[in-house]
Amino acid sequence: MSSKGERKDFFPFFFCCLQLFTFLHRHRYSYSTQKKIKRDSILLGGSKVKALKIWKSFLILFFVMFILTPTEANAAAKLEVKVEYGVDNKVQMGKGHPVRLEVVNKGEAVKGDFVIFSNPNYNMAGSYIVPFEIEAGGTKSIELSVKGNTDHHSYGGTGTNDNYISFFEGGVEKGKEVKLSGNVKTKPRYLGDNRVVMGVLSNNHDAVNYMKLFKYQMESMEILNITSANVPSNAVGLEMFDVLLVHDFPISTLKNEQQKAIKDWVNSGGSIIFDTKVGIKEDLGDINEFLLLDPKEETTIQKINEDSTFPNFPVFTGNLLYEDITVVTKDDKTPFTIVRKVGAGAVAQVTSNFAAPQWADWKEVNLWWNSVLPKLTSKSPSHYKQPLLEELSYQLSSIGEAFPGSIVSVPLLISSFIIYLILLIPVLYIVLRKLDKREQAWWIIPAIAVFTSVAVFGIGAKDRIAGTQINEASVLLLDNQSGLGSGFGVSTILTNSGGDYQVSTDAHTSYFPVASSVHSGSFEMIKHAAYINPISERTDITFNNVEYWSTRTSIGTISNKPVGKIDYDISFKDSTVQGSITNQLNFELTDAYILSGNNAHKLGNIKAGESVEVKYEVAKGNIANALTVPQNSAANKAFPGFSSNYHHGPSANNIEKEELETYKRFQMLDFMLYRKELLSMPDQPLLVGYVTSDLVGTEVKGKSNTPNATHLVVLPVDIIHSGGGSFSFTEKQMQPTLAVAENASGMIHHNGLAFGENYVYLGNGTYTLSYQLPDLVDKKKDEITDMKLKLRVRELDIEYAIYNFAKDELEILENKSSITLENNLKDYLSDEGVIQLSLKVNSMDSDIEIPGIQVKGEIKE
Repeated sequence: MSSKGERKDFFPFFFCCLQLFTFLHRHRYSYSTQKKIKRDSILLGGSKVKALKIWKSFLILFFVMFILTPTEANAAAKLEVKVEYGVDNKVQMGKGHPVRLEVVNKGEAVKGDFVIFSNPNYNMAGSYIVPFEIEAGGTKSIELSVKGNTDHHSYGGTGTNDNYISFFEGGVEKGKEVKLSGNVKTKPRYLGDNRVVMGVLSNNHDAVNYMKLFKYQMESMEILNITSANVPSNAVGLEMFDVLLVHDFPISTLKNEQQKAIKDWVNSGGSIIFDTKVGIKEDLGDINEFLLLDPKEETTIQKINEDSTFPNFPVFTGNLLYEDITVVTKDDKTPFTIVRKVGAGAVAQVTSNFAAPQWADWKEVNLWWNSVLPKLTSKSPSHYKQPLLEELSYQLSSIGEAFPGSIVSVPLLISSFIIYLILLIPVLYIVLRKLDKREQAWWIIPAIAVFTSVAVFGIGAKDRIAGTQINEASVLLLDNQSGLGSGFGVSTILTNSGGDYQVSTDAHTSYFPVASSVHSGSFEMIKHAAYINPISERTDITFNNVEYWSTRTSIGTISNKPVGKIDYDISFKDSTVQGSITNQLNFELTDAYILSGNNAHKLGNIKAGESVEVKYEVAKGNIANALTVPQNSAANKAFPGFSSNYHHGPSANNIEKEELETYKRFQMLDFMLYRKELLSMPDQPLLVGYVTSDLVGTEVKGKSNTPNATHLVVLPVDIIHSGGGSFSFTEKQMQPTLAVAENASGMIHHNGLAFGENYVYLGNGTYTLSYQLPDLVDKKKDEITDMKLKLRVRELDIEYAIYNFAKDELEILENKSSITLENNLKDYLSDEGVIQLSLKVNSMDSDIEIPGIQVKGEIKE
């Protein structure tokens, strides 16, 4: 109800109340003054008659007042709202999902704003503002995608169920909230953190129902059957799925916005898997670039290979469409499952059909699924990982909020204080005594104090007084074929005055506010702290009631940002890496490095269009330091002198103002190396560099906009290896992973491997520890000369064993500090180059340092 309507309704009510008060007051006075005079008549019953008359008049007046006073029901619309979150009201906590509203107006025509609250994690909160208009008796639907919810604000401080959804007639800024009926107090049902959530988009869900029996790392999956009605028009709404499986469904029949949403979701970190059929390219519609194998002929596995260990699946043969496709599973030379990294996400294609009856009877189906799913998602049922936005709210916010004016030089303050004391006490005393003007100290001392205070204030505040400042930063994975970058970013403003601030970024971003009041204040305060405009092509966020000299931050994903390409031709031979790099980006690349193993080779600045020559020796000629994915320590090699937030927290670094930009670059690189899986990067060396131009177009309405930009561009590079050579890999290059053993019990309380640590905290049970050799080692062609294990924890009641793939059995290991394996070392390698150790923990919860491993060998030409 508008404020104008509220005033209109108030006057009749006020008039009736005034008449009632006058009437009662008059009768009260008349009755009291006549009490003494007519005491006898009162005793004889006259008072009863008069009292009855008074009450009769009162009731008539009250009835008239009730009729004449307009009520909210007469003046306002009656809105009944039915709400549905995600799929069947199921969502993943802290991940984006769709929200659907069906609104029925049982009253007058109304116009206003729906306010839909979202809080993806404890640090972030905001409300989507959706303009809405509906005629009397009408029905309308609203669908939008929100960044997610948690149960942090399900109930207010009073224990009441807070409304995530509300409506303001006349608009949220000046209108009045209208009470809604329906199920608006309903909250989404949160799916368990320990399950992979897979959306199945199909016209025939019954044909793939057997997938509900699939297990990943000994845990069942959450299968959500969806149709075209469940596919949102915004990529954010698909974030609730860890994987999207498509079977017997033509994507081309979806709306253009829905197809674009799928494409953007994959590029920003999502994963899709589909099977193969005749006409698959046409069925994929606008995402046909995701097709990995162009099917030419349909046959069966046993027709191709009579000795196959696979069931006799129907398969399609054809040509692989991209050079960077990874064949995850195959039968002899026939690809069965292929994967390609796309942007920050992944695409998988199965060359068979999911409706084939052989799937339901395949005994090895869980083994197959456990080899495919790690290529599509970093989620592990055996241990908890922070949702993406929650981690970004910690790691990127500190980078965005690092303004030069926020750093105060401690040595400068101490020096100023010492000089102030020397000047004020002994020097002033000597000078005034010499001039015999000591009585003038009464005004000189306060004057010096005021001058000093103003000077300190001016020096400290000069950066903030000038105007609103903007920081923007991002980590972008470059697709060198398309010249597009995808990843994660942050935009932060530092205000020079109070009020409301509207901040926008370009259409390639999907940002969400980090709410400053999220840790304190009422739910209503948090709900109205920041507004998001969901219908804008750009990301538009309005921060309300911003304090003087305050920061406001928004973070999120970036997809398909045109950046340009980087051409390179790099090879490794005879312990030397050499070649050339040409910067075809639209911007200069500063602080460029080649990262591999524990190496960080500095290239310096490369201007747009410039070419540089590369040549450097690899320590000890070890291939591991030239051709493998960089270790976390490479960030310290590139920018020494700083500590990682992952180990020591942001407060561990004392930063001077001149070090600020270097520190931010280190933290961005450190974040990227620790969480490489967030960008779905292949296990390759990386070419990295920084762009200081404005990439995401951060603007503040009504303010001058000159962002201070620092964007990390990351390109996985394929260094051509020729001439063979020796290698020596340790667990640092072999990316160990931990899971509860198949058909066993256990509890992983903390998996430090996910954070670059060597420690895990395990409960009683049996566990499988897997070490993955880099892809450059070919088990059939190359030679393994030495394999050593180092058991770092032997005091506890732990039994160690290693899996012999040739014998298909576990071999118990002696409980000693160092073990050298002998004879037929390749028997301990799977076809995919995996070494598996078994840890049986017989004691209660134990803090365990994982075994070390070293594998040496020779790469053959």
